[in-house]
Amino acid sequence: MKKYKKVLLILIPLLVVVVAAAAFLYQRQQNQTKSNEPKPTEAMVFFHGYGSSRNAEKSMSNYLVKEKVSSRKINVTVSKNGKVDFSGQAKAGDKNPIYLVQFNDNSNVDFAKTNQWVTTIMTQLHKQGIKSVNLIGHSMGNMAIVYYLKNHVQQSSQLPAVKREIDIAGHFNGLNRQGAAFSSLNEQGQPSQETDTFKALAGLEKYYQNNSTKVLNIYGNSTGSTQSDSTVPNNSSKSLKYFVQSPSTYQERLISGKNAQHSKLHENQEVDELLVKFLTDKLS
Repeated sequence: MKKYKKVLLILIPLLVVVVAAAAFLYQRQQNQTKSNEPKPTEAMVFFHGYGSSRNAEKSMSNYLVKEKVSSRKINVTVSKNGKVDFSGQAKAGDKNPIYLVQFNDNSNVDFAKTNQWVTTIMTQLHKQGIKSVNLIGHSMGNMAIVYYLKNHVQQSSQLPAVKREIDIAGHFNGLNRQGAAFSSLNEQGQPSQETDTFKALAGLEKYYQNNSTKVLNIYGNSTGSTQSDSTVPNNSSKSLKYFVQSPSTYQERLISGKNAQHSKLHENQEVDELLVKFLTDKLS
């Protein structure tokens, strides 16, 4: 019995050392494998809505990681004075990293200012090796996107190309409280009554004419006959079509029911599935 105990006293520490060494070698091999893989050159960037935060982006981004469309999430914080901080950088072996943007001044509707913020983010992404991006916005986040595009009609060698754009609950011709926002649209998507919001986007079409960006416009009807997501009329969202011209392409999808309410759209399973299909070029 004493000999048996002595053997155990020798074998157990030895076994611990062997297991630890094997784990170390395995991790080193994994790291070596990843280091031999290229750094990603394409990324997804999420923009939240008015008064919101990156928390509104978590459900969608978690689903994209779950479905293996992406393998990593990185936080981007824009301070009230416009300083941009990244929680990290994409590494070799990462797949389509997701950048979750948070505007600390989250009720700022000066879109000349948000354009500066987005431009700073894109400039830094390009310096980090990101050559193309897929931009995803909810509510006012869409305005941050389109004002950025409007101000960058000509592709710059210092900025990533915008490969895809996904707009969720966009208010391109105003909000529910504006009667004109419910205006009918012609075949081109132009409202019969244009709000100041729509008029201010004049020139946006030049971006789409000068670039090749795939656009998916998602909007919700949670109110039934009034055709609104309770905050934005469907026709206001659909008026984006007017600006998206060839060679860029445009698709739109309606989400219906109680979970199509404005703030619930970024937690909606149908929206998640549309994102995956569109980002993987499987949406017909």
